[in-house]
Amino acid sequence: MKLRLSSSDRAFKELCLRLKEHGLLHSPEAIAAYASVDRGDFILGDSDPYLDAAAVMGFGAQVSAPHVHCAALELIQEKVSAMGEGLRVLDLGSGSGCMATLLARLLQGRGRVVALEHIQELVEEAKQNVAKHHADLMPSSLEILCEDALSLKAEPFDLIHCGAALSQVDDWLLKLLKPNGRAVAPLGPTDAPQWLCSIDMLEDGRYEVTQHLRVLYVPMTSEGLQRNRGDAWDEVVARCLENSADLT
Repeated sequence: MKLRLSSSDRAFKELCLRLKEHGLLHSPEAIAAYASVDRGDFILGDSDPYLDAAAVMGFGAQVSAPHVHCAALELIQEKVSAMGEGLRVLDLGSGSGCMATLLARLLQGRGRVVALEHIQELVEEAKQNVAKHHADLMPSSLEILCEDALSLKAEPFDLIHCGAALSQVDDWLLKLLKPNGRAVAPLGPTDAPQWLCSIDMLEDGRYEVTQHLRVLYVPMTSEGLQRNRGDAWDEVVARCLENSADLT
């Protein structure tokens, strides 16, 4: 007896197929991780989770478009493939918990993801989202905390994913990254096109930045300022559209 796929199951499988066909997912590890985490679990409300577009969450946050998540996931996988066991991975501005779950599945038990989000309501929502089909990850492989990344005091991490844009490579981020580690972060101005970049920490303390993809992320900011942006979201969107008008 064959089980019929629901419309959401079909839409998710079609999304995964399109991402592979366009070369946005290409490594077997990233393909498997992405296919195991249904985006529909993390996008609530009226947004179509299987559209290749960012989805608004409220509180000045959004879930990145699928092609952006794939690009970040592949950049992380490039380093994971050359690393051993016991990896420490940090997800900053974890929002819905979608990318943190993708990272935890990508590791396949080879390490642990710490996801930080400074909006308490989003932390609770993310935990509920993950628990739908990935409760086995928490807390051994994935921990979601309500904490401000800008004031984080922790031992350095092997890999960092940043879910909010930075104007530059800041010292606080470099201090969180181990030698030979990699951070994947959007770099550029607020509410204007940025670059998704890999930031590779060298053994001698220097770092190398490589631009990969044009993106538009919300900025890394304080909790209060982020909530204010959420209250004025229509203005934020209008500003982003104006600043992106000439992007080709």
